Amino acid sequence: MSEAGPEDVERLRQRLAGRRARARAAILFERVWPAIWPALGVAGLFLILALLDVPRMLPAWAHIVLLAITAAGVLGLLARGLAGIARPDDAAADRRLEAASGLRHRPLSVLADRPAHDDPDGNALWAAHLRRAVAQVGALRVGRPSPGLARRDRRALRGGLVVALVAALVIAGPDAPARLAQAFQPALPGAGSAQATEVQAWITPPAYTRLPPMFLRPAGGPVTVPAGGHLTVSVTGGSAAPALLADGRSEPFRALDAASFQIDRDLTNGGRLTVRRDGSDLVSWDLTLIADRAPLVSWPEPPGKSPRSLQLRLPWEVSHEYGVVSLQAELRLAARPGAPPLVIAIPLPGGNPASARGVALQELTAHPWAGLPVTARLMARDAPGLTGFSAEAGFVLPERDFQNPVARALIAVRKELSVHPEDRAQAVARLDQIMGVPEALGGDYGAFLNLATTAFLLAFDRSEKAVAEAQAGLWQLALHMEEGLTDRTLRALETARDAAREALDRAMKEPTEENRAELERRLKELQDAIQQHMQALLDELKRSNDEMPFDPNAQRLDGQRMQRMADAAREAAREGRMNDAKREMAELDRLLEQLKNARVARGESDQRNAEKRARGRQEMGAVQDMIGRQGGLLDRAQQRGGPPPDPQRAIPMQPQTAAPSDQDRAGQEADRRVQQALRRALGELMQQFGDLAGEIPSSLSDADKAMRAAARALAEGKDSEASAAQQAAIAALQKGGREMGESMARQFGPPQPGEEGDTGEDGMGQNGMALGNDPGDGRGGLPRRGSADRHEGRDPLGRAYGNGSAGADEASDVTVPDKRERQRTEAIQEELRRRGAERDRPQQELDYIDRLLKQF
Repeated sequence: MSEAGPEDVERLRQRLAGRRARARAAILFERVWPAIWPALGVAGLFLILALLDVPRMLPAWAHIVLLAITAAGVLGLLARGLAGIARPDDAAADRRLEAASGLRHRPLSVLADRPAHDDPDGNALWAAHLRRAVAQVGALRVGRPSPGLARRDRRALRGGLVVALVAALVIAGPDAPARLAQAFQPALPGAGSAQATEVQAWITPPAYTRLPPMFLRPAGGPVTVPAGGHLTVSVTGGSAAPALLADGRSEPFRALDAASFQIDRDLTNGGRLTVRRDGSDLVSWDLTLIADRAPLVSWPEPPGKSPRSLQLRLPWEVSHEYGVVSLQAELRLAARPGAPPLVIAIPLPGGNPASARGVALQELTAHPWAGLPVTARLMARDAPGLTGFSAEAGFVLPERDFQNPVARALIAVRKELSVHPEDRAQAVARLDQIMGVPEALGGDYGAFLNLATTAFLLAFDRSEKAVAEAQAGLWQLALHMEEGLTDRTLRALETARDAAREALDRAMKEPTEENRAELERRLKELQDAIQQHMQALLDELKRSNDEMPFDPNAQRLDGQRMQRMADAAREAAREGRMNDAKREMAELDRLLEQLKNARVARGESDQRNAEKRARGRQEMGAVQDMIGRQGGLLDRAQQRGGPPPDPQRAIPMQPQTAAPSDQDRAGQEADRRVQQALRRALGELMQQFGDLAGEIPSSLSDADKAMRAAARALAEGKDSEASAAQQAAIAALQKGGREMGESMARQFGPPQPGEEGDTGEDGMGQNGMALGNDPGDGRGGLPRRGSADRHEGRDPLGRAYGNGSAGADEASDVTVPDKRERQRTEAIQEELRRRGAERDRPQQELDYIDRLLKQF
């Protein structure tokens, strides 16, 4: 190391001066911070109270005392703490630097010292000592300040104070500045009227918005409300009446008493609202009004004929911020757009919904426009009266398909009158042409007279209502020519039913003697209509020499039961038990609807419905096959897990705890693969039935879940859990089969006489869907049942597929039973399958049922 000269010592002193300044600042902070902390604590407590708005709640004198105590405490503690604090000198700074840097023997004092004697040896020794001191000075550290508050505040109260201050600040929120300002401004006695004045303002939104009143901020600011609201401003305090400035005009408040004033105003325009008194503004708001918008309405799907009936299907979707009060469809004839529209009211769910969608079904086959192109649009209205419109959609109004040629000709004339009501001569000529062939009316002189009356009306009555009356007459005459006695008595029965229902409603609302007598008369007419219709049905059965079509899943319909219900309703009405009468009428309505559904479908839809029923029967047969296969899995699971629990035993059997054998595990794995294949087959069947009927029975979904649980239990080796899940699957499949039958009966009509009852016994579902693979293919498929006992290309009764004969197949080796025998055979077969699927029956009975089913 070279010798340290005077220049090096000077540079070292300059560097040391900066570190000394930092050391003095650290020492001063360590002395001042503990001294001022008590005063800061008192100030913090006051800020917490101010943020919580406590000073404003105190009386004026208490507020002043709180301010005085706080100020005195802060000043006194500051004076006490700062009184004994001295400014640190260089010596103290050097000692801190040496202590923080870990230096011994106070090397910094060397820089200020000089040798006492000037001799060569002493100077050399001093120079070496100086070099060591210079080397140590280069690594000096100031160190972090350590005020030592922890020694004085052993309970860490300072931390609690900071947390409380932050919490109070969060509670105050945006009002924090105002609360702090009020904490330092006590309400002194004799203050001016401006400090004693209180302004309260609120806006009541329009009733259609269903919004609560909105209170305006006393400090003013922007306000956004729906248009049409009502403003109320109240001013309390002072004696001078204030005024409201809006739209460039000043409107005075009305006096409620000597120191209270109020003003009300309907809000029609936005802008600035100012409350002014004695030339000064008390508060101002910038008002923005949101104008009401028309509801949004649209067609989520194209409207048109319902796929399952002759009803008009109108899908709709509406939305509005404050709710839609009404919805209707407006239909116009495409050939005559100027004609008065047909308006159809569509009910909305839940009163005035803000958002809703649905489908409205309307029966319009009797309307004069049926079968003609129309354009339609939806109209939605809100509470203020604004109306929203959808886009226009074009379609053909559904019409009834008449089979009688005279009825078709009459409906054609009716359509021509709708398109060209002014061209009556053409309509009269066509009616004359029909009357020119009396044998076409089948000797029905009443129909001939009605037809002549309609032609006369069109020819000689030139008023506009004559066309409407003629069209109504043509419709009734077409129904008369098309329908038989059974259809007419059914319509008469429905009319009597509706009249009795209306009379019952009137009698329940106003139980007067007149209304009760009217109800008695209407119920007697209903009984007569029931008797006439049932007699017409019996006559039709005798003529057709066949059984009446019925839904096998519905209750048996007979006239005696409906007569008993009508008698019970009359008896309840006589005794004043209107609720009982209403209940009997509701049950009678249900039976009448079943009676309508049990009628044989006519027209072009017959063939389509028959095909769909055939497909549905195949899929129901597949469900029955699944029940049998699921029952086999259940039997094997119960055999592995021991006998099922006997409900008659007083003491339950002890569960088996032995580990399953390798053979049991192999059986469980095989059954698991079969269970998975069965579940996949169920999924395909559900999809196919959904495509056919438009809906999937919920019970089939439950069966799918139970099959999944059974497969999981088999994979885990838990036969008892698998048995429970398989039993649930069988029950769900049974219920799903019934729901499939009910769904097909509702949509495609009940089974018709002569329809084949192929239930897919060969293990194939719809479109050849295999329920499984051969057991020997290594994929855990489902074995096919009965394939070894059949000839190739023959059905379960031994007939060749595709034959068209009514008695025997092409080989003439099998005689086909007649219609009644086939229906009875199918009914017995279905009953045996149902009982065989109930695995809780005695084993002896199940074996007997299996032997019987093998014969099919």
